[in-house]
Amino acid sequence: MNTQVEKEKYKLGETGFWQSWFSKLLFTLISVKVWGLVAATWVSTYLLLIHDKVIVFENVESGILESGINGAQWVTFNTTVWALIFGMKEIFRITEKKEKEGMVILEQQNKSKQILASIAAASNGNKTASTFTPEGVEIVGEEPDENQ
Repeated sequence: MNTQVEKEKYKLGETGFWQSWFSKLLFTLISVKVWGLVAATWVSTYLLLIHDKVIVFENVESGILESGINGAQWVTFNTTVWALIFGMKEIFRITEKKEKEGMVILEQQNKSKQILASIAAASNGNKTASTFTPEGVEIVGEEPDENQ
């Protein structure tokens, strides 16, 4: 018995596609990842645009200090940040999938144990064969009736 609710996937012409798409867009826009990527890209692009244009200090003994970054630094920074964020997203997705598969395997093993226990109890000729409640609790025996 799989207790996980499966997400519905819609095709372009189906009813509910645009509602699903819009809600996915909104949840993505409020995501911290998106704002982190926007801020990092904006700051690095700003620093790239002001490269060689802003003089921070004049009259410094060693010369003029520049502000900003060059193109190679911009590419290195942005590809690193984007790769880290999307790489971690994929790692979390893979881990979640493995955990779900592990839960399914555990449920199957528990079901097999229940079946084996009931077979073993029935083969021993016991009247109080072991049974399981829907919650998975094993009932080994029952209390005798008060009328007997």
